[in-house]
This record gives sequence, structure tokens and C-alpha cells, in this order.
Amino acid sequence: MAGDGAATQTEDAAPIETDFSLNMGDVPVARTAFVGKRLEPDEDGRHLWSRDRLIQEEGFQLVEWDGIQCRPVLDRQDRIFAVLGGRPRRSWDAVNTSMQHILEQCRTAYSAKPEQVSHRRGEFTAVSVGVSYGGGQKQVSNLCHSASNLNILSSMLLQEPVRRIANFGNSLVRLFAPRMHGHYGSTLDALCARHPHLARNFPKSVFSCATFNLGPHTVTRVHTDHLNLPYGWCSITALGNFDKTQGGHLVLWDLRMIIEFPAGSTILIPSAILRHSNIPVAPHERRYSFTQFTPGGLFRWVACGFQSSKAAGVTAKELNHAGPGRWEQGIGMLSTWTELTRPSN
Repeated sequence: MAGDGAATQTEDAAPIETDFSLNMGDVPVARTAFVGKRLEPDEDGRHLWSRDRLIQEEGFQLVEWDGIQCRPVLDRQDRIFAVLGGRPRRSWDAVNTSMQHILEQCRTAYSAKPEQVSHRRGEFTAVSVGVSYGGGQKQVSNLCHSASNLNILSSMLLQEPVRRIANFGNSLVRLFAPRMHGHYGSTLDALCARHPHLARNFPKSVFSCATFNLGPHTVTRVHTDHLNLPYGWCSITALGNFDKTQGGHLVLWDLRMIIEFPAGSTILIPSAILRHSNIPVAPHERRYSFTQFTPGGLFRWVACGFQSSKAAGVTAKELNHAGPGRWEQGIGMLSTWTELTRPSN
């Protein structure tokens, strides 16, 4: 397991250049820059799209990807704002197989609420676990579950395949955005030190939350995860047994890009500001996913002195006024491709 994080190197990577702009006025970020703007789905986002229709009728670019070679995605200023991260080669097929069994067992045993089965992202069971704040929470806390459900999730978090995937996603952030990785890590460390009752999902991951998308057909509608830190990343690992050339693709609508996304591979995207969805898989196939992320509300809690903005006496006007500077500081934590590939002296 220790070697999984060393499986990807910048020397082997092949960047994808885009004209995407990270200027604050060009992306759906809230004025505070702690979260994204919630986008109401239009007619296009209410249904699932086929690969052929997006390519042939809408002119989307197909990115054929083996799921192994790392492909950083660059904005117009050479910043790495997303990463097709790949996968470790060593014994990773076995990890994917084991994860399918783990997720199937969870879906059978976990008592899901209706809103966890049918939601704005799609029609599949999704279960989140970890440290969160926002979306109506009064205090920073671990997400709530019944005692029996919590036992199931706690057991899953200890499973070696789950930890290997979590650690690999963490290592990708550390490699391609070390400043961002440090920001995430120091924030979570500070939270857990100040609030000792908080329980981290994984000791080696800087992400505070994770979601098990239990399928058996995890296919998302067009959406953003607007409550996540908007200049940060969500780590998405596809799992299951499906033909990557026919379904399961990751669609990045703002880039007009459709990416083959093989089972076992990991992609990092700024999910709060990039509209994304999946191409359906065949009825006889199975697709699941595992994601890691950190809500922007946690960063706001820390910035306000480990309390809510109301308790800190910080007004909405003050939060909004600081937003542009906060955004520039945030995207400044992204690495440029030139920076990462510059020969060391």
C-alpha cells in the first residue's frame, strides 16, 4: 500500500491544454469564494446524455484515455486545474474487484433514506461520511448516521482497498498541487486539534469527507457540487465492471469534453465550479464510484476563528468584500505545468 502514491510521476504525464478561464467572473463561485453557486438544472441537465449524441450533435471532444497515463488539464494560464490521475499498476485490478464486493455489501446492509437513493445527482444510492459544515449544520461535526449505519461505514473506512484508493487520491493532490494539499491538510489538522471529537475518515488523507456511490448504476446527471471548496478538488474514482468506450465517461460540460473513465482510475476536478455528469452504462453492467472532498464551509469556520461567521460577528458584506482576494489566493495554490516540469538545479 505504501507504494501506491508513487505510481504517478509528472515525467510520464501528457497535459491537455484548454482555453478555460479561472477568472472569478467566469466561473460560478459565490462572492465569498468559500463555495460555488448552486446552479439550477436546465432542460439539458434533467436527463442522461449518450456518448454519440454529445459527440455527433453537440460537438464535444472525445478524450480516449487508458486510465493509466496521467493527463493534467491546463487552463489558459498554464495552471493545472484538473487531473486525469490514472491508477497504480500494481495489483489495482484486485482493488477494483474487492471494492465492488464491499460496495454491494454496503448497499444491502445500509438502511438508506429516500433522499439518499433519489437525488439531484441521479438515481443511485449515495452515502457520505466524514467531517462537514454547511448545508444547515449549526456546528462543525461528523455527518450523522444511525448507530447501525455508522458501524457499517466505520468498517468500510478500515478496509484496505478503500484506504488504498483514498491514499492514492491524496497523493495525486500532493503531487500536482502541493500548496493546495498543504492548505487542505493544515485546515483539517487545525479543526481536529481544536475539536477533538471530530473523527477523520483516513489518517493519511487531507480530505474531510467521502461519498460511497453504491450504484449499481452510478450515473450522474449534470450538476456541480457547489458546497465544496470552489478552487479545490474532488477526487473521483470509478469502480465496477463496464466497457469504458461505451459508457461511464466523465462529461465536463464547461470544457465540452467527454472523457473515457475506466474502472479503477481516479480523476481530480474542481467539482464546485465545473458542471459534470456521466454517460450511462449498459443495463447488465455495474458502475460505482468513490469520491473525496472538503466542504468550503470548513474553511470558512476556521477563517472565522473556529466558529460561525455569525458568532464571530463577521457580516455577509465583509465576507463578500474579501471574496476576490480569497479567490486569487486560492487559485494561486494551483501549480502551473511549467512550474512542475522545470528542471531542478
